[in-house]
Amino acid sequence: MQLTLLQILAGLAIGGRSYAYPSEDWTLNEFGKRALTPDNTCGTLGAGSGKNYTCDPKLAQGGGCCSASGYCGTTDAYCGAGCQTAWGTCSGSESTPTDPNICGPLNGNNICLSGLCCSQAGYCGNTTDYCGTGCQSQFGDCTTGAPSNGDGTCGLAFNNKICPTGQCCSAAGYCGTTEDYCQDPSCQLGFGKCDSDTTPAGTSTLNDPRPLLGKVSYDVDIYDCVQNNVVALTYDDGPYLYTSELLDVLKSYGFKATFFITGNNLGKGPIDTTAPYPSIIKRMITEGHQVASHTWSHYSLTNITSALRKQQMVKNERAFANIIGKYPTYMRPPYSNCTEASGCWADMKALGYHRIYFDLDTQDYRNPLPTQIQNSKDIVRNLLANNQAGDYLSIQHDIVQQSVTNLTSYYFGLIQSKGWKGVTAGECLNDPQANWYRVPGGASTTSATSSKTSTSTTSTTSTSKTTSTTSTSKTTTSKTTSTSISIKPTPTPSCVVKAGKFCGTIDAFGDKKGCQASSANCFQQSSNCLAQAGKANKKACDTYAADCQRLTQYCSSCGFVCSSTAYGKVGKGRRGGSGRGHY
Repeated sequence: MQLTLLQILAGLAIGGRSYAYPSEDWTLNEFGKRALTPDNTCGTLGAGSGKNYTCDPKLAQGGGCCSASGYCGTTDAYCGAGCQTAWGTCSGSESTPTDPNICGPLNGNNICLSGLCCSQAGYCGNTTDYCGTGCQSQFGDCTTGAPSNGDGTCGLAFNNKICPTGQCCSAAGYCGTTEDYCQDPSCQLGFGKCDSDTTPAGTSTLNDPRPLLGKVSYDVDIYDCVQNNVVALTYDDGPYLYTSELLDVLKSYGFKATFFITGNNLGKGPIDTTAPYPSIIKRMITEGHQVASHTWSHYSLTNITSALRKQQMVKNERAFANIIGKYPTYMRPPYSNCTEASGCWADMKALGYHRIYFDLDTQDYRNPLPTQIQNSKDIVRNLLANNQAGDYLSIQHDIVQQSVTNLTSYYFGLIQSKGWKGVTAGECLNDPQANWYRVPGGASTTSATSSKTSTSTTSTTSTSKTTSTTSTSKTTTSKTTSTSISIKPTPTPSCVVKAGKFCGTIDAFGDKKGCQASSANCFQQSSNCLAQAGKANKKACDTYAADCQRLTQYCSSCGFVCSSTAYGKVGKGRRGGSGRGHY
């Protein structure tokens, strides 16, 4: 099932707000007759000097603005003082998020957050007042918004209530049957069914022999390449709607990539039985790319049991085997979260996996809108301009449309102009392709390779590498981990957002149940923000609503080890400010 932009944004933990896109035909604009920018530079000043490119009006409401520095964008920095009127518009601005508590045609066609109903009057909620007579199904849930197990609540925040048979318990603690309730990783395990309960057909791979193949380390976290003059291109969370287009772009440049694939999350269905995913994954193999594991349902591996951790890996293995007849030896932990103390390192080694991270974070997941993707372009441009770096191990997400359709070609052009090439993670580590996979019941894709390399654990990755003026040295022997959502510290109740008479707080908590309760209270306060703060403080209310959504995402990803102290530390980054939060 295809996800809406709203669901993608919420899934990436950047807040549950919808954005308005232009509906006018941009080709009627005179700028459509000029040379549109291929690299986001524009005008005759700064970076655009001598190019005379025009900003693309498709990329933002009212058309893109050409800044005094010669770059296209839509914020005041581009559209304000010095804006070059001949090469774009100078009146546009980034669209303002709508109030997450209102919905429907009377409120800009805003859609309620997942699990909430849009009432006849245009307000979001989850009681019969919202989900009953007059509920607007096109702007939220209705029949499933207030399910029928008493009050419809479930999970850790509601006295461990269990949903009726066949229903799922959402992250917010409500029972239902749509993807809003059942999709992982937010669905609450143990309180109803979840998408992750699905098991691919075939014999489990759990007891397969797993000799340690090749010379790439199984003992340390891997952040960079052995080869020089390469960028290891990696993509997380797919396959998805845009993956085929990404494969086309890779083919046009002659580049190869590693795809860290999730088996059944975001409501997309199992990869081995849901079209078109099997054919997309087969195409990856046929065209020389590497497929690797990002787990079955994208759980935080640090915060679950060893048994569930292994289940998350072997279910994905079985699905891979059903599609391509083999399964990978490379993996990337969801949320970049797999600690030694939790036992995750030992479990991944026992299963024969290399733990692959990255030293170039494009931050595409933080910049999913057309008005934001320039931030990711700036990141890759600045890092590739660093002549001290000899290689990079990069991360993008093929579930982010702008990353695929906008960032990727720009990024590849920079790599190519530098005289480098885009390669797989396996190639950048000088690891023969025979070591990238195992076959069910066997050791690897070539028995000769497995027999001669089964005991080797020598690391071939470097131990320190400066990647840019903003990066710090990194080591492959240790890694600081944290949870995945960036938000200000809130260990005790205080005003996270203060506007007018409104004081929005986030309650302190020390466990999963407390986290869920704090999240619920946050949303309850959010519903009163506009009334207390006034419309003049709408932006502050939007910010607080986004904070509540991020807290909900934290509660979902922290497993059973949740605390407001740990929550207050997230988003402070590691390795030169690249931060956490990957999905």
